[in-house]
Amino acid sequence: MKKMLLILGILLTSVYPASAIDCGSFQCPQNPYDSGVSISNITGMNFFSEKIANIILTRQIKKDSEGKYKVNLQSYNLSALKSGKFKSLEITGENTVTDGIYASFIHLKTICDYNYIEVNNKLKTTTFKENFGMAYAVTFTEDDLNNTMNNSVYGEMIRKVNSIGNTYKLFNIVSSSAKITGNKLFYIMNISVPLLNIKKDIIVQTDMKVRNGEIILDDANVVTENFKFDVNKLAMIINYLNPLEFSMNLFDNKYADMQVKEININNNKVNVSGIITIDKDVVTPQ
Repeated sequence: MKKMLLILGILLTSVYPASAIDCGSFQCPQNPYDSGVSISNITGMNFFSEKIANIILTRQIKKDSEGKYKVNLQSYNLSALKSGKFKSLEITGENTVTDGIYASFIHLKTICDYNYIEVNNKLKTTTFKENFGMAYAVTFTEDDLNNTMNNSVYGEMIRKVNSIGNTYKLFNIVSSSAKITGNKLFYIMNISVPLLNIKKDIIVQTDMKVRNGEIILDDANVVTENFKFDVNKLAMIINYLNPLEFSMNLFDNKYADMQVKEININNNKVNVSGIITIDKDVVTPQ
């Protein structure tokens, strides 16, 4: 299935206005449109075109992603919209599932006030005719993380860790889960230790921080009593199996640069926000 970027196709687009987002070296294109009113605005054709576009885009999103979506496209005029030029586009999703990744809330919004994305249905390509940027915000609950960790791809990651552990007969991860309580994240691994012939839950409390645009689980602290484990090795394992970083694959795409700017836990929900940018002249398959 397509990732979120390709699901949106000809569009794309947070809770935060552009002025509140650190976009680094990203620069918005110059806006060729003024505030004048076009004929299509006067006749109401632009309004109806926006409504039709919103319906079409919502249907397209739902082909590849489950959940409740709301799309709000703002265009300059009818001719501009037909050519792929638009002012802004905002997408809100609730209780979404995309490629086995669960999220309770997703909000995307274009950063710039002029966006130009050309769609060629004959060649089945999408060309970003100008630099394109969007801000995003996503919320994960405890249930979201646990449902995502049941993903077959995540299971394959656990099997890779087990292949290393089994080689040295150190451990085998039977299952894993997440717990969020008191606005703290706990990572739980049920492991078996062949040498000791035991099976036990390892409960690790970990902090979260952003490093180089990625989510890092930091300061791992084993809270399981009467169990000793090399914390450094444990931190490496947990970061490899990091369910939050895995969940952010929702926005992963080789044509785009995604950066996490902020992460926090509030009301026992993990909130992540950041930006996604795509360079001018990038061509993607539909």
